Amino acid sequence: MEASTLSLTLLLEFLWMGSGAFFCLIWSLSNLIRNRNLSGFVWSFILFSTGLWLLTGAFMFTGFYIYFPSIALIHIPFVFLASTLLYLYLEYLFLEKPIQIKVYHFFPAFVSVLCLIPFYSGSDSERLNILESMGQTEYGTVVVGLNFGIKISILLSVGLFLLKEWIPNVRLSVFFSKKAIYSLVFVLLIWIDLLLGSIGFTFQLPFFRKLSAYLLPVLMYFYYFTRELWAPFVADVRDSIQRNKYEKSKLVSVQLETIDQRLYELMREKIFCDEDLNLSKLADMAEVKPGQLSEYFHKRYGFGFYQYINQYRIDEAKRLLLEAEERSILSVADAVGFNSKSTFNRVFLETVGTTPSEFRKQSKSN
Repeated sequence: MEASTLSLTLLLEFLWMGSGAFFCLIWSLSNLIRNRNLSGFVWSFILFSTGLWLLTGAFMFTGFYIYFPSIALIHIPFVFLASTLLYLYLEYLFLEKPIQIKVYHFFPAFVSVLCLIPFYSGSDSERLNILESMGQTEYGTVVVGLNFGIKISILLSVGLFLLKEWIPNVRLSVFFSKKAIYSLVFVLLIWIDLLLGSIGFTFQLPFFRKLSAYLLPVLMYFYYFTRELWAPFVADVRDSIQRNKYEKSKLVSVQLETIDQRLYELMREKIFCDEDLNLSKLADMAEVKPGQLSEYFHKRYGFGFYQYINQYRIDEAKRLLLEAEERSILSVADAVGFNSKSTFNRVFLETVGTTPSEFRKQSKSN
């Protein structure tokens, strides 16, 4: 009876971590289909690596790895690369920097692959011996170090970005707004999760390692269902960083009227309908540097790139909602450059004061 209870407990543990793994893998594929650009690929790869991490954790912590020992360490190179790409993705998200992947970004992942060659070159029985003697043999210590290293690499990646960009440039008031609460809870939980895992590997405490593994699916579910609340927080942080980074004027050599005219011509061509449009891309079209264009928006209008572009997108959306009544809300959202209906509804509500469907109904009745 005790054995069957134990087996049921292990099965439930496996299903919990496994569900988080498949959730991340499906989310990764869905994001890649919807966002076929470099930033979409990077985010999909981060999700895919997280899914692999959860899947191997499900096998390791429940003991099911004895049936598939080759799967136990497969996540390590992927997570090392994902931790490097995470820093680039944060720069893209908060600083609007184009993602540029260099050869040296693959170095940690490449080193980990070399370290795993002895593991994958052996038979299943030899792999099981390595997994069951982690920390007790010389090579077992290397494996423990690799598992510990992926957590440290993520902590360093996020921590470096926070120290370099967030702390010096983001005003405290941004963190005390209502829309920041969920985002701050998410960031705090990530750090707690990684810290617990790091403590578990450092002091060989299975309870902390398990707790870290069980918490990770919660984080992914939490982020998925609150990511629309994360978007306004990202915009506020982005604006705060840009305001502080561009205090020293970069527009000395550029006439504001010249940028006015260039943007006017670009907006007449409706380039704002391009869902992949970002600050760097618009700056190239306007023949100025991204930093100059960012400063221009804050000096001229008191807000950033996304607010500027969204004004034109919402104006175009209002026109389509009235003139093309046969078009669905999703069709209108796609046509004006929004990559999701929920984001379109949120921005429309913030700008106009009603949802797109309510706007269309009110206009019909009037």
